Amino acid sequence: MQAKEIVASAIARAQADLEEAMSELEKLPAVDAGAVAFAAHALNNYLTVTEGTIELILMRLADHPDAQIRAWLEGVQHAGNLMARTVSQLMNASANTEIKLRFEKVDLPTLVQRVCTYYQRLAERKAIRIFADSAGDVLPVWTDRVAVAAVLDNLVSNAVKYSQTGTQIRVYVRGEKGWAVCDVRDEGPGLSREDQAKLFKRGTRLTPSPTGEEPQMGYGLAVAKELTEKLGGKIWCESKLGQGSCFSFSLPAHQERMRDSGVDLLGPPSGGGEADRTKGRT
Repeated sequence: MQAKEIVASAIARAQADLEEAMSELEKLPAVDAGAVAFAAHALNNYLTVTEGTIELILMRLADHPDAQIRAWLEGVQHAGNLMARTVSQLMNASANTEIKLRFEKVDLPTLVQRVCTYYQRLAERKAIRIFADSAGDVLPVWTDRVAVAAVLDNLVSNAVKYSQTGTQIRVYVRGEKGWAVCDVRDEGPGLSREDQAKLFKRGTRLTPSPTGEEPQMGYGLAVAKELTEKLGGKIWCESKLGQGSCFSFSLPAHQERMRDSGVDLLGPPSGGGEADRTKGRT
């Protein structure tokens, strides 16, 4: 067989393989763009915690006699950095996609406790302590469990990101007239009025800088706001420059439990007095 015939035969086989691959591709289920966007934002936070944990391990094993162990960990760290870059690209590419929600009855204090336990590992890098507590009158909420976890991820990770070494973060869940309200209070630098006016807008970077050189994307708070509003709630911030910040969000309680308790569902809370906000804190 001549060279031209060999090449022509190879091209024909490649074309046949391509057509078969395209045919199989059409059989795959459609990818939900909103799900990709949602996963990208969640993965961004999880990768931050993973990278922080690896850094802690590398510090602890700085004098380990087996140099190969450190080389392996540095390899994992490098892979994490590459994944974080990819996730960042996904976040930017999916800025305007819709997210489908799945509603169910959720115990918010339990979810808050799990998120705080998860981020305590990252906080330990800065000797920051995270405290989670709740009042006794918090009804279950009617919401999307994963979406609420994403809101909490953004608020708690931001609190860790902008807090100084040795400070505290307090997360408190309380009931308020048929709503569950979650407060995430830090002892960070606080926000000026100019920065507060720019909160919750996509791609906006505020004046405070991360205290541990963490990445600053400018999307987390915007995503938290969009998700909270899709869940029928509201998110807001109370802050004074130099005195820390308190980010809060509200979610509607589960209707069945509200009828049983005789509570009327009013509009979502949008901030309250300091006495209400700090009641029951540890």
